Amino acid sequence: MGWIIVQIPELFCFLLRTRRLFRFFFLFICLLLYCEFFHYFIVLLFCKWPILDVDTLQAPSKSNPLKVMIIADTHILGWREGHWFDKLRREWQMERSFQTSMTIHRPDVVFILGDLLDEGKWCSKAEFNYHVKRFKQMFATPPGVETYAVTGNHDVGFHYMMTEQKHKRFEEAFSAPSVQMVEIQGNIFVLLNSMALEGDGCNLCSEAVSKLEKISLQLKCSREQLKKEKLSPACKKIRKITGTYTQPILMQHFPMFRSSDHNCSTPDAAPPQEIDLPFRPKFDCLSEEATKQVFKWVNPRLVVSGHTHHGCHRIHDNGVPEWTVASFSWRNKKGPSFLLAVVSQTDFSVNQCFLPNENTVFSVYITGFIIIILSMLLPRKPHHVTSCVDLSDKSS
Repeated sequence: MGWIIVQIPELFCFLLRTRRLFRFFFLFICLLLYCEFFHYFIVLLFCKWPILDVDTLQAPSKSNPLKVMIIADTHILGWREGHWFDKLRREWQMERSFQTSMTIHRPDVVFILGDLLDEGKWCSKAEFNYHVKRFKQMFATPPGVETYAVTGNHDVGFHYMMTEQKHKRFEEAFSAPSVQMVEIQGNIFVLLNSMALEGDGCNLCSEAVSKLEKISLQLKCSREQLKKEKLSPACKKIRKITGTYTQPILMQHFPMFRSSDHNCSTPDAAPPQEIDLPFRPKFDCLSEEATKQVFKWVNPRLVVSGHTHHGCHRIHDNGVPEWTVASFSWRNKKGPSFLLAVVSQTDFSVNQCFLPNENTVFSVYITGFIIIILSMLLPRKPHHVTSCVDLSDKSS
């Protein structure tokens, strides 16, 4: 047995140098493994968790800072819009990227900011269930990593297309009500369905407004309690926040109201031909009225959104920063990205992370194929040579 093991490297070397077909398949498999597996690790290893301010780290706290991963607009393709190979390729890229990041970064929680599916607004119940199952396989998280999703317009349709049935099936599949507040390690997050902020008094809109008003009162009462102020009569009847009050972080699909992406300067911002295109309120962003109302209800310290497929970082007039996350899919953007954020009860820090650029992958494939073809032109070694040792002896 030991003799066989010793002979394997010599036999491999012999086949590699004397058999062109063996050499071709070996080099092709190496190229495939690099481009479809190892390249993701190399690229994502360069992405690091941001570091909080030193004073924040030294401040007394009941919990460690929370590590948050944020992605948006995965657009799992259905059976209408995408070619089967395009669907296969995009799903493989996203799954590799996400699972590689899970291995490298190990976040505490993942937020997915809408448009999980591409054809959720059209598909039948059977199609929807199939896409949901596929999504959960692709974006599975290790034990202990929580996942939260918000609703996007491709999941249920814009407001004029959205129905109670579409909303309910998405809510049940991803535990994503129109409005919810979650507390994680002492940090408060408010998650919104942007299409429910139309302001036309529809059932879903009225339900969302009612929930937001209740959350607003909960936050106000907890803030009063923290400041040891005298509680108002309404606060004595409302359920308090479990932990200590901290200013919330708002997660939603649509960005807050803005005229365009003109003031966005992140590396993954919209290209020059798109950056000045005017935004349509209620389609490309929240309306100005809804934006003001949400700021009043939630009073967030940070807003994170998706929807535009391009990255953006801007500061609102009230001083609140907003990050817009680019699409996680190569179908929507050649250089997809996501956010890594470290959040404490008093501070936060955000880093942008970029996935492999498709042009780079294509370039590696082309270069690799050229090398493989050139290797085929190397002269064949004599067949009677039985090992690499013999080859070296012959050459000397």
